[in-house]
Amino acid sequence: MPHKMSQKPQKDYRSNYRYREDAPRTTLTRLIEQDAPLFSHSQLVLMYGFFQAEMAPQANQGVASWIKECVRQYGLPSLVRFDSHRRAQIFRRDQFQPWLEPLMDQAC
Repeated sequence: MPHKMSQKPQKDYRSNYRYREDAPRTTLTRLIEQDAPLFSHSQLVLMYGFFQAEMAPQANQGVASWIKECVRQYGLPSLVRFDSHRRAQIFRRDQFQPWLEPLMDQAC
């Protein structure tokens, strides 16, 4: 008699992956909201057409203040890269623009 294999529910690895993807975003948005400086093993880079602006953690400047200054000088970046001690995350303009809109209103 053939053995019937039971159907095990498959884990949705994408949901776990999505959670990990959102963790740095949460950290970055919190840093923006609090205008807090970067953590020691973090890096923030605003990528423009032919150059990029980099915020080092040693700057001791608030993330929101630094971003406002960059937006005032160079306009809205095309990409944002946030490196935390875990790994780098890159956000497209449509992903990060809602976080920056309040800052852009203040910069104008």
